[in-house]
Amino acid sequence: MNIEQIMMVEMEGLSQTIKQYSNDNYIISYANQLSSIKYPDDSVKFSLLVNRLYEWYVKEIDKIKKSEYILAKDSHFKSFEIISELKSILDSRGGVK
Repeated sequence: MNIEQIMMVEMEGLSQTIKQYSNDNYIISYANQLSSIKYPDDSVKFSLLVNRLYEWYVKEIDKIKKSEYILAKDSHFKSFEIISELKSILDSRGGVK
């Protein structure tokens, strides 16, 4: 899928998954902004948000895997995969680092 397709199909679920898990206001804000961003009109902001959420997931994914209290682990694995795919696409285009 390309970025536009991912935005149309996956972004609402990804955003909701993150918001239900995190109590960090910055991460919740990034997820909210990402789900409502106008891509490609605001591609710089989009790239920054993807990178911030990717970095957050890199730090959190092991905690999510190990926790016995998280019910929607599959949703997090899918969300991390989507964010990773977006980051890879953006990096291949020379996106914001």
